[in-house]
Formats: sequence, structure tokens, C-alpha cells
Amino acid sequence: MDCKEIQALLIDYLDHRLDAASTTRVTQHLGACGDCTREAEELRLLLIAMQNTVQETPPAALRESFDTMLQSELNMQTTANIIEEFHPAPKTPGRLFALPLSSPVWKVAAAVILLAGGMAIGRNLQPKSQPQALAGVVIDSLRKELREMKEGLMLNMIDDESASQRIKAVSYAEEMTSPDQQVIDVLMNTLNHDKNPNVRLAALYSLARFADRRSVRDSLVNSLATQTEPIIQVVLINLLAEKRETRAIAPIRNIMTNKKTLKEVKDAARQSLKVF
Repeated sequence: MDCKEIQALLIDYLDHRLDAASTTRVTQHLGACGDCTREAEELRLLLIAMQNTVQETPPAALRESFDTMLQSELNMQTTANIIEEFHPAPKTPGRLFALPLSSPVWKVAAAVILLAGGMAIGRNLQPKSQPQALAGVVIDSLRKELREMKEGLMLNMIDDESASQRIKAVSYAEEMTSPDQQVIDVLMNTLNHDKNPNVRLAALYSLARFADRRSVRDSLVNSLATQTEPIIQVVLINLLAEKRETRAIAPIRNIMTNKKTLKEVKDAARQSLKVF
């Protein structure tokens, strides 16, 4: 089974709803695949956060909100079809554009942006403008607005009292291809100071996607010296070892010699030093 097939089974795997054969295959794959292991851990944390979330009774206006959302979705689909007529998609798997977010709220927001962008461009089009240029500008505008909205949501939710909301906030960073420094700083502050270890771990997983940046690795090396949560220490040590970040050697050795460090963490630290 490949990673895509494994990831499709992770929720049932974590809920213990797979048959014995499938459970064995997933377990074996996770033992050999770091990306899928991280995906499974993130799902596990999210499921825990969802279980701890208090259930709320839907408001009386829920039906009206749903109808509005449904109409917006239909508007977005209609607009996408119009663009497709002017800018046909290549005859290969995939679509003209894809929204990576499944939340209905994002779909409503995307619909509004797409329609507004299309109308604004239409008013300024010259008779000889190329349809392909129209589609390209609309798509670029849509991507920019989505990125800004995700950043805005993250920054607004990161101080929420609910740990599950803060986990959701840092997860938005994983959908950003090139977050600005403000987003990185928020993730680092969460990693170093959030009171909930699950939120700090989620922030670390999000930062791992951008560890190729020198500034991010610098911050992670500095963070290693301050971390005391065993799971975070292990993940951070392994990440820096994977990146061959030699500046992490000194703080890793300090962790090994610290009497308060758990044996499992010392073992992970000792193993990581072999890759430098």
C-alpha cells in the first residue's frame, strides 16, 4: 500500500475499526514512513481535541445559514464552469484549480472572492483581451486572498482558550506554501510558550515543513535548549538531525548529560548524533 492509501485509512486505524490484516499493513507502513507517522500523530491529536470539545446546540438560524452557504457553493461552481469554457483544463488528471480546504466556510469565502474578482476584472476588460489572461488573473487573485484569509484565521485563533482551536490555528500554516515571518514567529512562540503540550507539538510539526529555511532552523536550535517535554524533545532532535544541523549537536549533548532527561530521550539523542 502506498502513502495515499495508508492516509485514507488512518482515521479508522486510530479508531480501531480496521480488520486485522489492514491494521497490520498500516502499522508496518507507519514503522517505515516518517511522513505518514507524522500524519497519524496529527490526526490522533486532533481526535483527542475533538473528544474534549463541548458539544453545542445548533442555533435556530442554522437552516437559513445552510441555505445561504449552499447557494454560494452553487454560485462558485457556476463561475468555475464559465472560466473553464474560456480556459480549458489540460487533458490530464486534475482541475484548473483546487481548494485544499474542505470546510464549508472556506467554500463560501472562495465563492465571494471568485465572483467579486470576476466582476472587477470584467469591468476593466478591453474588447481584445485574451480569455486566458482573465482566468489567470482570477486564479492568482483567488490564491492570494485564500492565503491571506488563512493567515488571518491563524492569527485570530492562536490565542483562543480552547486547545483544540489553537491546534486548528497552527494547522493552517501547513497549507501555506510560503508563510511570512509573522506566521513563523507565531508558530515559534507557540512552540516555546503554549501551556498545552499537544498544541506545542502541533506547532512543531507545522514548523517542520519550513525547516529548510535557515532562520527557522536557527530558531529550532535555540528552542531545543528550552524544551522539557519528552515527546517534543524527541521530535525536535530527530528533525534537526534529519536536516544535518550541526549547531544542534551541543544542545543535544546537553540533553544527554542532564540528569532530569528521560532515558528514552537520551537514547534518541544518542542515536541522532550518529547521523552528523
